[in-house]
Amino acid sequence: MLARLIVCLALAFAAAPAAAIAADAEPPPIPVPAADSMMATAHSFAVARWGMDPCGGQVVVTWSHMGTGINARSQWMSVDVHDPSTYSECSITYNLDVDWDWPKLCTVVEHELGHLSGHDHVNDPHDVMSPYYVYPAPECALPKTQAAVAPDRAPRSVTSSKRASSKKKAKAKPKKRRASAARSKGKKRRAAKR
Repeated sequence: MLARLIVCLALAFAAAPAAAIAADAEPPPIPVPAADSMMATAHSFAVARWGMDPCGGQVVVTWSHMGTGINARSQWMSVDVHDPSTYSECSITYNLDVDWDWPKLCTVVEHELGHLSGHDHVNDPHDVMSPYYVYPAPECALPKTQAAVAPDRAPRSVTSSKRASSKKKAKAKPKKRRASAARSKGKKRRAAKR
């Protein structure tokens, strides 16, 4: 009996370092398109960060092949690019060609929803609004298993499409401006790299 107990304790101690090493390893890749529950969790982190659900909660999410050098792109229509409460026809396209893991996916979702909340890029690699993904947002750095429990389905405000989209948006009414028109005034409203 004592011999069995000693063997069990020895096996438990031998397995403990392996578990610790596994926790320090890189996060496993996420198959794309990412699961709705993961997108919903990242979306809830973004809503908490920005204090709003952008675009009145109506954001169309698609996945498409975009090549290298870009993780995602957000787009919207607005009558006033300086007032995110006027944003409509909001969409985010995530790149199928990216090697996604939880910290990167979560941070990029927060970044793109940050644009839809009216935030521009900043010159700080530790800030979620950095134009390049360098560091994960603090709440995204946790392994998915330790993150807040995601709902079984995406919130009512998130529309998800797992098909790669190549459809172009209809042109806006003359009184509306595309958010990218703000570039001519020195304001960048679309994510170029993130």
